[in-house]
Amino acid sequence: MIIYFDYWEVITSIIIIYLLCVIAFRFFFHKNWVFMIYFTIFYIYLAGVVNLTQFPIYATEAMVSQGNSIWEGISLVPFATVDVKTYILNICMTIPFGFGLPFLIKASGKKMIVMSVLFILLIESSQFIIGVMVGYMYRIFDVDDIIFNFIGCMIGYVLFILFRKVLRYFYKGEPNQTPVLFRHVL
Repeated sequence: MIIYFDYWEVITSIIIIYLLCVIAFRFFFHKNWVFMIYFTIFYIYLAGVVNLTQFPIYATEAMVSQGNSIWEGISLVPFATVDVKTYILNICMTIPFGFGLPFLIKASGKKMIVMSVLFILLIESSQFIIGVMVGYMYRIFDVDDIIFNFIGCMIGYVLFILFRKVLRYFYKGEPNQTPVLFRHVL
């Protein structure tokens, strides 16, 4: 059995969840259209992260019978293997999280640290849980992933802070001249 992200059931579920979120944000939390644009972009990003980190799920009978033990699917020793390409990809994958989340919530440095850690642990623990459920560790719970994903989130947040400072510099004293898409970021 191989589960891909492109099954119509999964895509339909993603669309339904998105629509429910849009309805909740718009009608219960009274969010404006600018927020909805940012939310849509961030939601598409999160769907891409789920696609990259969770799918496809490979679980054939041969794999399960051969199976890795749960402990073979966990790497708790930092830098046990050096894979620069994976490190760079982990950083690149989470930069948009650090940059994009402050467009949706008021995020202090502490809040971004907490949200980043929760996001990363959600990714890694869901890979582990899926592996346990299918009886085969198809992904590795790797402390290196956690480290470099966190670095990516923080780089993204620093880029957001720099972006906000540039906006403030160019539109200081003229808040009405700031483009509508960026007013709430200032």
